Amino acid sequence: MAGLNFKGVRTAASGYMKSGIVASGQYVLFGAFVARSADGTVKSQVTNEPYDYLGVANDDVRSHQIDGFYSANEKVPYIINGTANVWLLGGQTIDSGDFIRFPTTLGAGTESLGVVMTEGTPTTRTTKTIGRVVDAADSGDGDFDQLIASISGDTVTMTDAGALTALDLSEGDVVVLDSDEAAEVTRVVDPAASTTSFTVNKTPLATHVNNKTAYKCTQIEVDLM
Repeated sequence: MAGLNFKGVRTAASGYMKSGIVASGQYVLFGAFVARSADGTVKSQVTNEPYDYLGVANDDVRSHQIDGFYSANEKVPYIINGTANVWLLGGQTIDSGDFIRFPTTLGAGTESLGVVMTEGTPTTRTTKTIGRVVDAADSGDGDFDQLIASISGDTVTMTDAGALTALDLSEGDVVVLDSDEAAEVTRVVDPAASTTSFTVNKTPLATHVNNKTAYKCTQIEVDLM
């Protein structure tokens, strides 16, 4: 998975691994939490689902239909214990020792994304806690969520140049595109296609209409719980 800021998924403290087949119609991002889809198949974890994940999708060096993603019918290896580098949803910061959970609601609330957010009280573990940050440094950025003006083909246009600058995008960055109607995860191809737009490697859904937002994700190392 090419990318200026990608540091891999597996760490020195990662544990055992298993594998599954990506379900029909699904894509699994390297570093996404995965969950059971149907008997023998997996998908990225749906938002707001507590504690039913299987593991975190590891990256590999094989060629894929879409760079950085496992596609339908591909075998995806996933880390089931220990630590892993996972994707923190943009627009928030997180400190060493904080707890994480799956986002409360993105899009319609049924989409498979596999990214995480901080617990409501970051230092308090709850029944929805899925891990604890073990990075020595703090992570994230409060400006990594910005409003989108329009989406056309593979081009995402922000409301103004300042919004694009605030995202601080680089080639290969992981971005969640969110709206009232849908949410999806994709990766940046050209971070400055124009002064207000960037392009992505997975053509966005056509169903985004209201309150469109781009979230730049950052990797954090977490101890899986």
